[in-house]
Amino acid sequence: ETFEALWPDADCALAFDEFAERAGLAQDLLRQLVEYDVLLPLDATAMTFARSSLGAAQTACRLHRDFELDAAALALVMRLLDRIRNLESAMGALEARQSQYRF
Repeated sequence: ETFEALWPDADCALAFDEFAERAGLAQDLLRQLVEYDVLLPLDATAMTFARSSLGAAQTACRLHRDFELDAAALALVMRLLDRIRNLESAMGALEARQSQYRF
């Protein structure tokens, strides 16, 4: 007997209300984060979001709650965190490439 695991589609679109609820964000704050281009909807007209964006939205929620950041400050912190991740990834790639040439 075989069983199929049913996993939610990572790129499944979530409606605005459901996305805000799952992320723990107030709808007004979510709108502001969209205006700041921190969270990008799949469809700007329908305001649907990729399920894969929930992690970033939940991070924004925690930062907002824990540090009482307004939307502008939250947008700045989210961009800086993204920049740090990109730099760490680039450093890791350079280190991996460099280690190939060591004897």
